[in-house]
Amino acid sequence: MHGSAGRDGDHLRSVSSILRGATMTPHIAVLGAGISGLSIAYALEQAGMRVTLFEANARVGGPLRSSRIDGYLLEHGPHTLFQRTSALASLLTELGLDDAIVDARESASRRYVVRYGRPLALPQSPAAFLKSELLSTAAKLRLLAEPLIPAFDREGVDESLANFVERRLGQEVLDYLLDPFVGGTYAGDPRQMSARHTFGMLKELEDEAGSLVLGALKRKLRTPSSETPPAKRRLLSFTGGLQTLTDALAAKLHGELKLSATVTGLRRDESSWRVLYRRGKSTAGVSVDAIVSTLPSYALAELRFKGVTPPERELQRVTNITFAPCTLVATGFKREDVAHPLDGFGVLAPRAEEMHTLGTLFVSSMFPERAPRGRVNLTTFVGGARQPELALLDDDAVIDLVKFDLNRILGLRAEPEFVHVSRWERAIPQFEVGHQLMLDAYASLEEAMPGVFFAGNTRDTVALPALLNARHDHAARVTDFLQLATSPASS
Repeated sequence: MHGSAGRDGDHLRSVSSILRGATMTPHIAVLGAGISGLSIAYALEQAGMRVTLFEANARVGGPLRSSRIDGYLLEHGPHTLFQRTSALASLLTELGLDDAIVDARESASRRYVVRYGRPLALPQSPAAFLKSELLSTAAKLRLLAEPLIPAFDREGVDESLANFVERRLGQEVLDYLLDPFVGGTYAGDPRQMSARHTFGMLKELEDEAGSLVLGALKRKLRTPSSETPPAKRRLLSFTGGLQTLTDALAAKLHGELKLSATVTGLRRDESSWRVLYRRGKSTAGVSVDAIVSTLPSYALAELRFKGVTPPERELQRVTNITFAPCTLVATGFKREDVAHPLDGFGVLAPRAEEMHTLGTLFVSSMFPERAPRGRVNLTTFVGGARQPELALLDDDAVIDLVKFDLNRILGLRAEPEFVHVSRWERAIPQFEVGHQLMLDAYASLEEAMPGVFFAGNTRDTVALPALLNARHDHAARVTDFLQLATSPASS
């Protein structure tokens, strides 16, 4: 998260007691009811504020959408949530979701990557690494030599992720480990992505110790053991799919939720902001004390600003953030019609293998009751920053590409019994080389428009757990602003 880091619920609760003592309850507008907007609205209400939430669509959740069709439970966007902190575990408990959690099967720890035209399991132990065909002997030796590689000493240069990994770990690690992971997880192209802003921890290790291996060892030695046991690390979903999470957040909110309400402009009045919006053919406005926008960056280009002039260069910079398109194709087969055992999380397709797809999730292998009895549920991703044109093909063409690749790597014995296509023309924002300029532009916009804050996946991160955790930081920024605005020194 960029901005006020390290805030938590305790800070917000202490501030809420101050705000509740005020004559008027602060009124905050949150623009966008995806996972960022919902979780920030939840944190703001916990801090004692009144919230009005605006969403252009007829439902909340953004890309987190789940549906059951013909006995198959489909995710139309993200498929899993990785819990690694007690903060996320506590949130799920607060939302009453503990009984709805479904843990991924143990076999989901196995992941496949295509090489030599067939799926090879990622090694999960040193012994498996030595035996694996995924990397050549020369590549393994190059990987082991990482501590001997000189550090990149050009301070201030934003290096691409591809260049960083090739320089430190070698070409094959880039081609057969990083590239497929980035393509399958972020729909990204490591040649364009910023190392510092996508895999910042790795860059920090090099900065600290001149080596990833030595940096990791150094951190491990200096990190004190905690008396508090860490939260159980778990890959999870919910019985009804990931939409359960955003539905639960929405159900916890007490403020007004305006669905099918497209925000058209922001107007600065003497001591407040006014959110202008359209519902059908009607237009209206709501006056508030502050605004948190989680709108996708490109949507800011459509807003009209009145009573304030945001810096044009910075506004244009954030609205031009690249989004990769992605098309998801869910397929259902009889179990006997797929030769591969499907004993894992899924399979990733490196660019070097010249495939048409980014990867395929073995959905029904990960979680129970994702497919009818005797059937399997697979979801394949097409397009991304690597091959954006493929995501834009018509349904029949995309389905043919998916079937071709699935037959090549999994061995199909029959046509799928079930097919469903989900499209995201702007799926995932890309944190490309030079991304710091985007973050600086957001900061400049906030400085020019006091009381307006920007959040969401174009400013924070694309990872669901981190977006949820960022709610505290953004709510704290709002409370700090309100305290300053109402303090005697400011009047």
